[in-house]
Amino acid sequence: MTAWVLLVRYGEVAIKGRATRDFMERMLIDNLSDALSKNAIPYRKAVRVPGRIIIGSFSSEEEAINASEHAARVMGVVSVSPSVIAKFTSVEDIVGKSLEFFKDRAKGNSFAVCVNRVGVHEFTSIDIEKAVGQRIKESTGLKVDLEEPSYTAYIEVRGKYIYLYDKVISGPGGLPIGSEGAVLSLFSGGIDSPVAAWYAMRRGCRTDMVLFNLGGEEQVKSVLKVAGVLVKKWAYGYVPRLYVVDLRTLAPRILLSSPEGYVVIIVRRLMMKLASMLAEKIGAKALVTGENLGQVASQTLDNLCVISNASKLPVLRPLIGFDKDEVVKLAKRIGTYKYSIEVKEYCPVGTRRVTTKAVLSKVVEIEREVGISEEDLFNAVESAATYNLWEVISQDLSLKNSL
Repeated sequence: MTAWVLLVRYGEVAIKGRATRDFMERMLIDNLSDALSKNAIPYRKAVRVPGRIIIGSFSSEEEAINASEHAARVMGVVSVSPSVIAKFTSVEDIVGKSLEFFKDRAKGNSFAVCVNRVGVHEFTSIDIEKAVGQRIKESTGLKVDLEEPSYTAYIEVRGKYIYLYDKVISGPGGLPIGSEGAVLSLFSGGIDSPVAAWYAMRRGCRTDMVLFNLGGEEQVKSVLKVAGVLVKKWAYGYVPRLYVVDLRTLAPRILLSSPEGYVVIIVRRLMMKLASMLAEKIGAKALVTGENLGQVASQTLDNLCVISNASKLPVLRPLIGFDKDEVVKLAKRIGTYKYSIEVKEYCPVGTRRVTTKAVLSKVVEIEREVGISEEDLFNAVESAATYNLWEVISQDLSLKNSL
């Protein structure tokens, strides 16, 4: 029986110092194991070799491809290849085993052979490329094209083993989740906030989310759907939670007591205050938002400075330099876009314009008139509902069976 394995590549992890690299490689293995386990994919073991993680074994190519597609959604993974592993004794043995694997798979008008070699051998990568290329050419009649081949045969030589493959499934790269601590993402479920949360995960952060409920049960359900999709596809290695803080009693006080141009600024600052209190409670070290410089009137540099001032913690804005078209493309790539566009907008009612140059002293004065107290904030945070998103996924068949 042919043994199939996953050849998992990582990038940034490999350039870390020895102790940090060891820590991150082990964390990456744990997160890969979590991804396969949560998707009911059995495997025997995962081992580290220089620059790679090998996961095996699988009895068929179909099983290996399925496992690869899930493994390629683990943060820190650059790419995954379902591969056949074989032991070799000589160059001719490599050539024979390679020809057996590739000759019936090479399609199109042209091909190339790409060899990566690790270890001490009596041959070079070029030696193998030439020898295997010649035999494939003789066997198939295809021409060699090193620039734009129709088919590429990949061979990785490691010690006394070769890995043969022709598929490279791209991953997100970045760092394994958990390597950079915890953050809390302000999560509306719209197009921007899931992408911002995804980027925080990609940088190794355990990312919990907080929804500020202005629309009742309908809003919560639609946002849970978006958060569930994000988690099901990308959040391996931890248990993400969505916290729901009810603003339906606090927001009307702002609407009644604030100048129209300042309503959104005051509401955003209220969210920052509540989010930073919640973050401290759960042990998160920073807040994450989907704000984008200049995208809307409330996100001018002046306004972002005033809004950030309300947080006790650092505010990370991964999308700060993206335009809307770029964010939409990213949302489609990570799989949240079609769910985000179904989430209704629950902006403060009646606000038709927003000042683009909020003044902090004036904002503080307005907040004093609104009269939302520290006790009000504390009670809102303490009464927040908590959703274990993996439990939500397991109970929602539309999420459980997706992806």
